[in-house]
Amino acid sequence: MTIIMVTFFNSCIRKCVHNKKYVRGFTLVELLVSLALFTSVITIAVGALFSAQAVNARLEQTQVILDGVNLAMGMITHDIQYGSVFYCDTLIPSSLLISRKNCAYGNGTGGTVLIFKPVIKLDGSNDYSLDRVAYYLLGGVLYKDEYAEGKVGNKRTYQITAQDARIESLTFFVTGSNSFQASTPDFNQPLVTMVVSGRTIPSRQTMSVEQFSLETSISSRRFDN
Repeated sequence: MTIIMVTFFNSCIRKCVHNKKYVRGFTLVELLVSLALFTSVITIAVGALFSAQAVNARLEQTQVILDGVNLAMGMITHDIQYGSVFYCDTLIPSSLLISRKNCAYGNGTGGTVLIFKPVIKLDGSNDYSLDRVAYYLLGGVLYKDEYAEGKVGNKRTYQITAQDARIESLTFFVTGSNSFQASTPDFNQPLVTMVVSGRTIPSRQTMSVEQFSLETSISSRRFDN
């Protein structure tokens, strides 16, 4: 029985091979259609890949710029946390040995300059109690001034933010900075709210400009009354 079945299949295979109606392949039209479909799929996939890479590059550069702004905000926050004798205003006074001053939320505008006593003695100072630092905005850049012994002639200026971010506004709100007085006791610790807004400045023209706004509230960790 087995021999008969094998003989039958061998005979059928030889018959199918020699008979042209059983031998079929792809036509030229079918090959062209398949090639066109394959090319279309590859083109769409490559385009999507390049688009994703471009979006990722924009996001990476924007994130690098924002990381720099966050780093600057963190440095300012640290200085404020351990500072004392806070003075908030819209201009840097001619004499840095000034009294305390609030910029309450109720005035609607706040201050653009914050001056206070730093936590450590500044270089070149012989009297730590007179040292002052100031934070302010100038030409789209955040700056820090250090005044050893509160003297304008001893000023050192440091740029806080990089050129890849333009700071458009800097606002300080300060409450509780008034010192203790027997007639009007003040046991409130200073609270500083800092609001920064601006835009990124990408290094490539193909990169989009992104607006950003940051806000943080800092309470003094040193007893300041």
